[in-house]
Amino acid sequence: MQKRLGIAIAVLGHILALLFGAAHAADKPIRLVIFAAGGPVDFVARQFAEKLSKTTGTDVIVEAKPGANGIIAAQNVIASEPDGTTLFFSSSGLFTISPIFQKLPFDIDRDLSPVSRIVVNASAVAIDANIPAKTIAEFIAYAKAKNQTIDFGSPGVGNITQLWIEQFADATGLQLMAVPYKGIAPVMVDVMGGRLAGTIGDLPAFLPHIHSGRMRVIGLVGETRSPAVPNIPTVHEQGYQGLNALSWYGVFASSKTPSALVQKLNTSFKQVLSEPSLREALRAAGVEPAASTPAELAALVQADRARWATLIKQKQLKME
Repeated sequence: MQKRLGIAIAVLGHILALLFGAAHAADKPIRLVIFAAGGPVDFVARQFAEKLSKTTGTDVIVEAKPGANGIIAAQNVIASEPDGTTLFFSSSGLFTISPIFQKLPFDIDRDLSPVSRIVVNASAVAIDANIPAKTIAEFIAYAKAKNQTIDFGSPGVGNITQLWIEQFADATGLQLMAVPYKGIAPVMVDVMGGRLAGTIGDLPAFLPHIHSGRMRVIGLVGETRSPAVPNIPTVHEQGYQGLNALSWYGVFASSKTPSALVQKLNTSFKQVLSEPSLREALRAAGVEPAASTPAELAALVQADRARWATLIKQKQLKME
């Protein structure tokens, strides 16, 4: 049985390689463009790129185009040759939140086409490990005893962390201040240094500091636990509602890319994300492999954007 399965996988991989080769310019590598190096998006993109290269027989390069909260990376892909070799590997925020807060220099729905969602993130409420709280209830008691506004760090303004902080404040009744920083790295430095009480973000960024004992997760966003930290309950499990909108990473192509090529890319991506070794590595890092069709990703973008637009309007939040 195992031998037959191995043969079947090998044959499918060969077919995908032929399809991919036929669709791409000869000897042209695939570029997965990300908006910043060194973070969770970079890690997931590189794990994915390695498997994609092996599956298709095509060189796959992860290339960072930092600046303007992902706008420069997106513009690079929009301006590229629409041959399926330059793809935008992005977190959800640029598609679901940025268009609400600001006028982008392009039409994100018209100029970029969904290829596939790649992963859904486990996201978490993380605090300074020196705070005597291991649960949401204990953190609420700690914060109320302080009798002052509690500072939570956010990597900038107009992003999902800022919105999660708003939701967490509503769920717990706490007075929280979202303090903007230039990226998640300095936020974590100040959480570990005691200058911030905590933050909310994607679990992969926090894991090294959780394992070192310098940060502590007191609850997960969403409705399911993460294999990376199986003993940590969700905020919902602990009796607090409303903090359940997850972030995700997906791949987008220039909208001028032929639909048949987008579908071939999607087929290859699904095969890559079904690989047991990749699934295991991603889950250990706090992300869940979650391939989709292009249409499913397009619908997800619109649904998430509508959800966040309601909160932004309700809270009268602005990009400032």
